[in-house]
Amino acid sequence: MECDLIASTPDAAWLPPGSTAEVWAGEDCRPPDHAIIVRLLLVRANADAARGAEFFCVETAKGLDLPTLFLGPTGARMTTEQGLEALCREVCGTSLPLRCVGFVRNVVPTPDASYPHPVPHAHVPVFAPQSDVTPTAGGMWVDGVSARSDLAARHWWPIVERHLQPINRSRANDFSQ
Repeated sequence: MECDLIASTPDAAWLPPGSTAEVWAGEDCRPPDHAIIVRLLLVRANADAARGAEFFCVETAKGLDLPTLFLGPTGARMTTEQGLEALCREVCGTSLPLRCVGFVRNVVPTPDASYPHPVPHAHVPVFAPQSDVTPTAGGMWVDGVSARSDLAARHWWPIVERHLQPINRSRANDFSQ
């Protein structure tokens, strides 16, 4: 249940002045309170071991993204559990047993009028299924090697990269024997 701080962006341009965006990751993190968005990380082995494991993305107005659900405004915000249930049904057609593999934490000591989220912390957790699953929604599988140049600027990228490391090491060991 341990999560490690793996990246930090002090004075993050997308947050009010004096705020920081932190990225935490682990194998099975305690889901944080005050989630404002939930994301789903679906992973599968890649036949080309040199390309590493693949993860599922959907096309958005801003380009490829992990399947995402905004939980709604304060007062009408869904719980993390409600959001995950809805997201899993939308992407996979069913509910799934999940574990939190990381989260982005907005640390906002002094909000301004443009920041509508809880303070001092608001979270965007990333959840992975506890078993293999095939999405039923439209999207595409991408590998970490090919996607890095296009997706490394995404807030969730360090979580995906960290999650793929042991899978890629395991696959490399399978082929080296």
